[in-house]
Amino acid sequence: AVVSTQSTGTIYSFTMLVVVIKTAALLLVLTSCQADKNLSVPDTPPSAFDLSDVLETSHEIREEANKIRGEAFDLMNRAFEMKEEAVEVREETYSSRSELQRSLLETLSLINTHAVSTAHSIAEIKSSLAAMSERMESLEEKVESNVQVTDVIKKRQELWASEVRLISLYKMTDQTSTHAASHGSDLAVDGQFSFAKNIDEGASMYTMTGNSPNNKLNIHLGGLFRIHRVKIWNIRWCCQERIVGTRVYADHRQIGVAIQTKSIYEFNVPSEDPTYARVITLHQELGQYLHVLEVQVWGSGPFLEGDLFA
Repeated sequence: AVVSTQSTGTIYSFTMLVVVIKTAALLLVLTSCQADKNLSVPDTPPSAFDLSDVLETSHEIREEANKIRGEAFDLMNRAFEMKEEAVEVREETYSSRSELQRSLLETLSLINTHAVSTAHSIAEIKSSLAAMSERMESLEEKVESNVQVTDVIKKRQELWASEVRLISLYKMTDQTSTHAASHGSDLAVDGQFSFAKNIDEGASMYTMTGNSPNNKLNIHLGGLFRIHRVKIWNIRWCCQERIVGTRVYADHRQIGVAIQTKSIYEFNVPSEDPTYARVITLHQELGQYLHVLEVQVWGSGPFLEGDLFA
């Protein structure tokens, strides 16, 4: 817009310069004609031909002057029109600049509003983070306290669980077959064992299966225990050799086998190789009776599946 205004001023100045130049040329022609007239001989009357030439020249000069005047007026009108256009452009420029300034002010105001809102949000976030930090510190203190309590509980549990005791007494039992009703599997864990023959034949002291292969006696411990030792009392007064070949399992892990005739069998589990089980099984694979006076299982626990202190 500024460039357009400058161009309009330049054209206007150039137009006025052209008018001045053409007017000066016209005056110069008139002056030359007047000088020629003054230099003529006064006693000689002007001829009709010379007067006619002067009139014709004067007429041409007048027409040329009118033409120049018309062109000057046209140029002036054009210059005025261009000036008006320049004024309109300037006004539009001022209007555009005003709108631009107003838009910039609105934008700055909006940015300032958003900045204030953002600052407020940031302050709220900082406040929330500070509160969360305080809560985290409180939680960390509680967790640390709970860890200490857990450590104490764990130590007490380990101490309690480390006690090796008799865990088979009066537990649930079963066997694959029974020789007679008086020789049930529960007699293996009743705590009654003797080194003498039955005083009363009707009161049996030992278990006894049928005479068939793969006889089993199962003692259900009622939970997951760490097995330390299994002790078996064989009957004394008859047929002790029948127990030979019997395997002892803690769940599915074999921990011993009776390879010779003895009155008492004791199978210890190494402490460096701990064994956990829910069921102790005596398995006689041979086609033979399986009879025992008492079975004692020594262990510690009970434990949860993931709560093993081996």
